[in-house]
Amino acid sequence: MYKVDENSDQPASWLADAATGEVLWQTDPAGDNGRGVAGDIWDGNPGAEFWSAADDRLRDAAGEDVGPRPGSMNFLVWWDGDTSRELLDDTHVDKYTGDGTERVQDFDGVASNNGTKATPALSADLMGDWREEVVFRTEDSSALRIFSTTEPTELSLPGLMEDRQYRLAVAWQNTAYNQPPHPSYSLADAAARRTGDPLP
Repeated sequence: MYKVDENSDQPASWLADAATGEVLWQTDPAGDNGRGVAGDIWDGNPGAEFWSAADDRLRDAAGEDVGPRPGSMNFLVWWDGDTSRELLDDTHVDKYTGDGTERVQDFDGVASNNGTKATPALSADLMGDWREEVVFRTEDSSALRIFSTTEPTELSLPGLMEDRQYRLAVAWQNTAYNQPPHPSYSLADAAARRTGDPLP
């Protein structure tokens, strides 16, 4: 479990073993650390990466520095054809490269929600294959638009809505500050099992 804190008496961010509560690593207090994200965004590092507004580095599961922090700390989305997630921020998608980010998609005629949090109305695997769609309101708030990737993929995986944790995560986007949904398993591990490739 990864968490950021908005209290100067607490670590700015920390990772804990969800089964035991043991804190695996933490960063120094930094006051109001308002945003943080965990997800597998870079195939140059096995497993998930972690970053927050109070840390200028991208960290691995051991808390080690694996590269510069992405500029985006809002949402994640499976958009291209691999199992690493892309960065969904405001009305665009970027790919983390290890040295920075590259723009892969702009959504025109729409607006994000929640001010500086710049979130979509919803992100979820709503149709098609295992990759996610993004729902935005139009700039005049008169309609909703659903965007789906046109990038090809060779991976054949179950739809994410088949995973109970993912379905619940999609539902919780409708309460409080919406956050990106996560399945209960690693897509990279699932893809490796289906293709017979070694696990990363």
